[in-house]
Amino acid sequence: MAIQKESLVDIAIKRIKDHITTSGLKPNDKYLSEKELISQLQVSRTVVREALISLQSIGIVNIKPGGGVYIGDPNLDTIKEILKHHYDTHGVKLRELTEIRKVIELGALRLIIEKDIDVDFLQLEEINESYYKAIIQKQDTRKDDRLFHQTLIKMTYNETFYSFSEIIHEYFSLTKIDLVQKESKLIQSYRQHTGMIDALKEKDLSIAQKIMSLHFEPVFEFINQMED
Repeated sequence: MAIQKESLVDIAIKRIKDHITTSGLKPNDKYLSEKELISQLQVSRTVVREALISLQSIGIVNIKPGGGVYIGDPNLDTIKEILKHHYDTHGVKLRELTEIRKVIELGALRLIIEKDIDVDFLQLEEINESYYKAIIQKQDTRKDDRLFHQTLIKMTYNETFYSFSEIIHEYFSLTKIDLVQKESKLIQSYRQHTGMIDALKEKDLSIAQKIMSLHFEPVFEFINQMED
């Protein structure tokens, strides 16, 4: 029986965690490159990237765009503990979490434009085309959608901002929300991604943020239905 992709990612995550522990590496030490991990783990680049993204979301590693992989900085552990305690005590307020995520996404657009960052538009476009392909082939679109937004935030080159956004995403995932949308809505989402890329190219913050706000409307509509 063939090993499922998810199982390979889980195995890669475990082996990377074990290697970091046994190597005695400290926060901010440089870790192995993607190429080195692919060679050592004997898995695909996709598996390595998914494993690293998962490890980054819980603070074990920090992926610096164009700068390699580093051992995570535990400075944000306090925030994680606060959120975990809040979840254990009060549960998750979906509307509040969505509002926070929206603020983060809007803030990312502002940082990119105000800092006049040289954005890798080709990377965003390739991720968005992969998203479109998943829509047309009726596959799970959530991974590509998350990767698009994750990459967008990463392009702010603000490590603390990115780490905090990953913590919020991790906390958000506790809701286990399963928002199923029709193909027409997903195509609209794809076009909104395209619109955001175009607005960033033109450095038009107003248009970029307007499109991002529209992008969140289906989630808020879902929440409204749950609360009714």
